Amino acid sequence: MSKHYKNRKKKIYRYLRNTRIKRAISSRVISAIVTITICWLVTGDPFIGLSVGAFDTLIKLVIYYVHEGWWERKMSKDIREIKDKFKRKEK
Repeated sequence: MSKHYKNRKKKIYRYLRNTRIKRAISSRVISAIVTITICWLVTGDPFIGLSVGAFDTLIKLVIYYVHEGWWERKMSKDIREIKDKFKRKEK
């Protein structure tokens, strides 16, 4: 494996990881606002809404990041298999 290939692969990995993080954060911000608002309206207490929203956000942010990582690995494996099939057909 060439140095250029390894650098390219690292750069792609970093890009995908950073994109996953950004997607997770933006998704959770929207969801947190909804959760906080609903909890506040139901309880009438904004502090309970903020507490529930913060806890919900932290838990789901971690779950989302792990979930995205699993899917990313699966897609990478599937793409490798497709590439291998085409390489075998070319020979």
